Amino acid sequence: MDDSHPESGGQLNPASADAEYRRQLTQWAQDLALAERASVASCLADGSSDSHVKLFTDGNLDKRFTKLQNALEFIAGALDTFDDLLAAYVRALPLAAYDTGSSDGERFLDWLGSGHPLTAEQRDYVACQRGRFAVENAARANRPGHVRFQALAADATESVAALDANLDLQIHFNPIHAWSRFHTSALLDEDAAPPANVLFYAAGTEIATAVLEPAGQLLVRSLALYAPCTLDDWSAMSQQADREELVEFCRDLAEMGLVAFE
Repeated sequence: MDDSHPESGGQLNPASADAEYRRQLTQWAQDLALAERASVASCLADGSSDSHVKLFTDGNLDKRFTKLQNALEFIAGALDTFDDLLAAYVRALPLAAYDTGSSDGERFLDWLGSGHPLTAEQRDYVACQRGRFAVENAARANRPGHVRFQALAADATESVAALDANLDLQIHFNPIHAWSRFHTSALLDEDAAPPANVLFYAAGTEIATAVLEPAGQLLVRSLALYAPCTLDDWSAMSQQADREELVEFCRDLAEMGLVAFE
């Protein structure tokens, strides 16, 4: 592609020429991302042709489509025309700058929700996918915290045995978590009734979910706010359970991968 600075009639001053050049590069990038080749047809370098540009744009669209298929695999089965919707999205919106796999997937979910009617069950699948993306984003943004917690969690089931006796033991809550809400029973266990708040969290290299009773949700939210803290500190701040109940609750959370100790 010819990258010489554009001219339009009279001579442009350097600042104007640079601004126009940046504008043109931005326009080319957006058009190529959508496989719109007309704007670059007259700007190709010698030896290049529209067929070369088509190969480039088709390859980029195919790669993006495949990447989105992988990122959104969970909801694919809930949408009968998933591939058609994905293809329409790829051609409607260019890839955003500095995109990650989850950010393009999130934009697809926004696009899907804004212009396509979904059933209540499909909306739950979307909510679940958003919860998974939120955990991935949190792990990416707080990589040191994620790695440190997972290292502590490896010994959590053994450490919790000393919780009642060791007054200095610090309780850490899994920093990589997110809440979502399901309004149908499509993704819930038989013993959970909708609507239900669902906690998504990192468990090693996987994403796990938990549906807690209302009292458990309050305890988890308070611990997420106060941690790291000792059992006595948490007990003093909590009005939902006494010290003995908190010990039992910590044992359950440790087995789930939601708390660790130090």
